Amino acid sequence: MVEDEDKLIKALNRLERVVRRSTNLGWSILRGIFYSFGWAIGLALLATIAIYILPKTSGGNVVGRFIQTIANLVRGSR
Repeated sequence: MVEDEDKLIKALNRLERVVRRSTNLGWSILRGIFYSFGWAIGLALLATIAIYILPKTSGGNVVGRFIQTIANLVRGSR
């Protein structure tokens, strides 16, 4: 019985530390920065894949021609 109470107290202490850390302003800012970097990297990868694949697969597609124009502009700026 005493061991169960000790385990419960330790678990509550760990939970309290986790909650305290998640409500900390510095931790929230750091989480937000990494979240933003993740979005930026993911969006860059998706845009790169779209610019590479869509012009190759589109025949008379309006969206494909638009993407192809963007791809040509990107290639021309190198």
